[in-house]
Amino acid sequence: MRLEHAFTKCPGTKQGDPAEHLIDGVNEGQYDHGVAELLSIASAWSYADLGTYTEKLCQMGLDGEVVGVCARNEAILVDAAAYLYQSADKRLGILTLRGVQQDDIIPWLTDPRGRMTPFPMVGSAHGGLYRSGMALWPTLREFLAALYTGKPLGKRLTELSPKKPGKRPESEVEQVGKKKPTLEALYITGHGTGGSLAGMATAGIHIDPKFAPMRQLVRGLYAYGPAMFADPTLARTLNKLFGEKTYRFMYENDFVTKMPPRSVGRYEHFGRQLVSSSRDGVWVEEMRLDRQLRAHLTANVIGAVAYAKDAMYLSMMTPMRYAWGDHSPTNYMRISRNAYVGLGHP
Repeated sequence: MRLEHAFTKCPGTKQGDPAEHLIDGVNEGQYDHGVAELLSIASAWSYADLGTYTEKLCQMGLDGEVVGVCARNEAILVDAAAYLYQSADKRLGILTLRGVQQDDIIPWLTDPRGRMTPFPMVGSAHGGLYRSGMALWPTLREFLAALYTGKPLGKRLTELSPKKPGKRPESEVEQVGKKKPTLEALYITGHGTGGSLAGMATAGIHIDPKFAPMRQLVRGLYAYGPAMFADPTLARTLNKLFGEKTYRFMYENDFVTKMPPRSVGRYEHFGRQLVSSSRDGVWVEEMRLDRQLRAHLTANVIGAVAYAKDAMYLSMMTPMRYAWGDHSPTNYMRISRNAYVGLGHP
């Protein structure tokens, strides 16, 4: 487990401050175009190191500090990182999850070691994603509690990294709910398997009894091109808990959203699904949920051809059903920047 810390000091104004909009301009579960754009950028830059991610938040006008929690163990299919932002006034939090790198997604999601694992509450989850999420959760849980109480994340990191080996720090989780929270709004996001882990982290908040006071502070879960991680039973349960504030974005022929394939188990999405109206269009809500691939081999071959077609700009070729290039976070950022009409918002 690796812990990191970084500060971001950015010039801002009281009027038009992005943090103010995230706190006061968006209700729990409300879709917001500005939020979709900002979180698409945050999720895309989670593939960079913590310093670069923090600098990108600074460029977007977010002032505060960030901690990073990273876990990697290829032998048991664990590869994940979480970046948690806390605004300077302690009122806003953004949790960004990062999963496996782009080139490793397909073999990782179809690895036999990723077979289904029972989920603590009900149903089952993809084994690799579940182990990755659980590797982060104990430490991430402490940082989320500090976010709730208003304790500086950098200070909590120091407490969780004692100079004397064997010294066990006190749990901040026990303070949750004992007084009025400093935190007013929390957003959770991620791209690809990071989007899957974002769903798992949101599930952790909603099923952990210690975090009951924090649930209403989660304004929304925005997942960009996420792979499925829940079996039908778990997916339906999570949909009841926080499906109305879950927004899953699917760009064109991004076949990662259809993974893992049915050949390794039955999985389902949950929440509200938004798809791109065209390659330079806007997000539109689609009622029918995306379905799994039947097998991964055919999709790999078709995806490779489609990626080559896109790279060579062979627009006259027949559009491919699956494409590797469509999973790129740049596509999700581009569509999220465009005007959106729907869900009752201008």
